[in-house]
Amino acid sequence: MDGGTQIAPTSAWVKRGVSAATPRARLFCFPHAGGGASSFNGWRKLLPAGIELAAIQLPGREDRQAEAPVTEIDDLIAALLPHIEPLTGLPYLFYGHSLGAIVAFDLAREMRRRRLPMPRALIVSGRRAPQLPLSHKAHGLGPDEEFADYLRLMGATPTAILDRPHWRDRLFPTIRADLNISDLYEYADEPPLDCPIHFFAGRDDPLVSGAEWRAWAAQTAAGFALADLPGGHFFAMNEQAVIAGEAVLRLERVPTP
Repeated sequence: MDGGTQIAPTSAWVKRGVSAATPRARLFCFPHAGGGASSFNGWRKLLPAGIELAAIQLPGREDRQAEAPVTEIDDLIAALLPHIEPLTGLPYLFYGHSLGAIVAFDLAREMRRRRLPMPRALIVSGRRAPQLPLSHKAHGLGPDEEFADYLRLMGATPTAILDRPHWRDRLFPTIRADLNISDLYEYADEPPLDCPIHFFAGRDDPLVSGAEWRAWAAQTAAGFALADLPGGHFFAMNEQAVIAGEAVLRLERVPTP
C-alpha cells in the first residue's frame, strides 16, 4: 500500500509520471488495442493536483516493444495485478477504452475474488458489454490486407504506417493479439460488481451498438450511467476531457484522507 511499500513513479506496467502534489486519489487508464500509456499523456493536464494518472503499459508497445504481447486475458490479469495492488491504498478508479474496457472489468473481478480494495467506479467506452457475443468478425484473425483495411477504417493507425511492410511486421502482431483478447473473450457468469459503471459511447462508433452499450448495466449492482459523445470508435481530446471530468467528479466525492 502507499503508506508502506515504496513504488517508483514509473514502472514497466504502470506509468505514473512525477507530481509535486501528494496524491489523494488515483485514476488508472487502460488503453485500446495496440495503444500504449502515451495515449493518455494529454490527460495529465486535465486532472487536478492530488489525482494521479496511472497509465497502463502492456508488453509489445512503446518502451516495451521488444517484449512479446500477451495473448490470453487470464495471463494478462495475472501479470498485471501485482503492479496494481500496491497502488490501491488510495481511493481509485478504472477507465478503459475498447480492449482496455474488458481488461479493467476483468481486473476488477479478480480484485473482488481476492478481497482487495475495489475501484470507486468503472468507466468504460468503445466495447460491447462483457456478456454479449461478438457481433462482427474477429478482425485480428484476418489476412494482412483485410486487417490493414480494418485499421484504416478505425482511424487510429496512420496510413503511412499501414502501407509499409516494415511497420506492419512490427505492429500487427501486438494489435492482433490485443484484438483477439477482446474479440474472443469468453465470459463467465459472476454477480454484478459493487462499484458503479459509467459507459461513454461514440455516436458514430461502427463497432458498438446502443444495445451493446446499455447491456453494461447488468454488470453493476451500484448504479449505471450512459452518456453519448460526438465521434466514432475513438474520441477527440474534447470528448476525452469529458470522460476525465467524470472521473474527477467521482474521485473528488471521496473525502480527503
